[in-house]
Amino acid sequence: MNKVQQRWFEEGYCDERGAAFCANATRLPDGNFGIVCLCVKGNVLSIYDVDMRNNIKELLFNVNLNQIEGLKIRAGIFSQKLYFVYNGGEFCFTNFIGVKPALKVLEEESAKNRI
Repeated sequence: MNKVQQRWFEEGYCDERGAAFCANATRLPDGNFGIVCLCVKGNVLSIYDVDMRNNIKELLFNVNLNQIEGLKIRAGIFSQKLYFVYNGGEFCFTNFIGVKPALKVLEEESAKNRI
């Protein structure tokens, strides 16, 4: 866990796995886009607005990871993309680097107890 993830864990935004990172939301169900923070706590992915200093602001979405569909993760050197559908809404994120452990948590949690 890096220093920022440790802070988010201590503030209660993510659990002890430290699966939290900032990304560019290019598609959200409500039409919003921009820099957000994605935090996993248990089986819930919380998506927050975030400022330029990685300070978490308002909660935008809570996503039950075992209810997402079409999870696609592409985390190459030059191109990163996280995509899924939840309750009929499309979520797409790009521009995240060095978050492979957090992406693995997302994959594992989405595979648990599929409803």
